[in-house]
Amino acid sequence: MFDLDTCVAFITNNAAKKLSECFNERLSKLGITRVQWIALYFMGKYENISQGELGKKMDIKASSVARLIDRMERDGYVIRKRDPKDRRMTNLILTKDGKELRLKLLPEGEKMRKLASRGLTEEEIETFKKVLKKMTKNVSNEE
Repeated sequence: MFDLDTCVAFITNNAAKKLSECFNERLSKLGITRVQWIALYFMGKYENISQGELGKKMDIKASSVARLIDRMERDGYVIRKRDPKDRRMTNLILTKDGKELRLKLLPEGEKMRKLASRGLTEEEIETFKKVLKKMTKNVSNEE
């Protein structure tokens, strides 16, 4: 018989929520959200990333990206710039303040990684990532 308490998908979902909440709490003390931190991370890693690509990397809807960028633009962390090769595309560029904030907050990701993986071996972490990728692929290919 099905038991929700032992269902891997349910356990994984609960773990992801708790990790997200923990990271968000840590970042809120620094005046930023987890979602903004993730956006800053990707915009710094992929300079001139389009709004569409950012949405794909973050796995969020276009409307959510637009609202997120509206807030970050208002706060002076990012500017939107039309792609000169394709005027339909809007690229995102971190401002000086955005770059400085990213550099200041990037270590928070490492702190969270260390906290979440405390007591785990590298082998356990690699196995965990491999299993999650397989599970994700399983549900992505379901028809």
